[in-house]
Amino acid sequence: MEVALYPPKLIDILIFSALLLCTAFIFIFSARRTLKLIRFLRPFRILHYTGFAAGGVVMGAVIGDSPLDIYLLFYVILAVVTAFQGAVFLNDIFDAEIDLLAGKKTPFSKGIISIKGSYVLAAGLAVFSLLIASRCGFWPFIFLLAAHVISLFYSTPILRLKRFYPLNVFLLALAGLAVMYSGFSSHADFRSFPIRMLILVLVTLTATFGTKDMADVEGDRERGIHTLFTILGMKVGRWVNAGLVLTAYLATPLILGYLKLYWAAIPAALGTALVVLTKKLREWIILLIYVLFGLVILVLIALGEIF
Repeated sequence: MEVALYPPKLIDILIFSALLLCTAFIFIFSARRTLKLIRFLRPFRILHYTGFAAGGVVMGAVIGDSPLDIYLLFYVILAVVTAFQGAVFLNDIFDAEIDLLAGKKTPFSKGIISIKGSYVLAAGLAVFSLLIASRCGFWPFIFLLAAHVISLFYSTPILRLKRFYPLNVFLLALAGLAVMYSGFSSHADFRSFPIRMLILVLVTLTATFGTKDMADVEGDRERGIHTLFTILGMKVGRWVNAGLVLTAYLATPLILGYLKLYWAAIPAALGTALVVLTKKLREWIILLIYVLFGLVILVLIALGEIF
């Protein structure tokens, strides 16, 4: 895959300068609070959305037969990460009681930022992400906007669709797909997006995203949020979730039409299922396996082995 290297345009220089100035301003006038907020970032979740954004860009470059534009790659990832973080701040407001019952620490529950501050950060990051996405083109902007709308319907009292299983996990999968489309459309016509990847994202993420709800089962039950674990209970839910994880990983090579991927899919499936079934949840191991498996797929796409 060819990579396009060229001097930054005026708009790029302005964007980079604004980013540096804003970062310096934040650390000069609110360094302590900023550092506290950074401690509560969710690195594996950020890697998840970074991978979807980068995967979409790389896939678009391969299928669109165009050089990989490193500026567009940077902007898509930046837009997606800031969009995700804005959604997290917003979700933390409405999940405050659930997080308290689950013992989960968030900037909001720890009093680092107020409700007003959370709203300001969520809105500011959302607007910033869309401005950056607009630099990548019309369709990257539209698809990232779609991801924002899905997030609003999922988290906020407008509809609060996170209450309904399996609709809640399907919406998360749909948001991930919108992110991937945003990256893809920066380099290719979105209508050429591979149907196999669309099926893979919607089916496997809908099947497996419920794993994250294991840690919040008491809070979810208290607030009337239906998840795999509030419906089936932890004991049965673990086994069903492990089965879904196995099925999703083992179906991936078939859906992508690349059977050599089983060398990575089988250990990833078994490793994740075993972690799910252990008494003490180690979510970071599940996410690490998932991220590594996603990197394998990303490299294979970049090498032209898939698609």
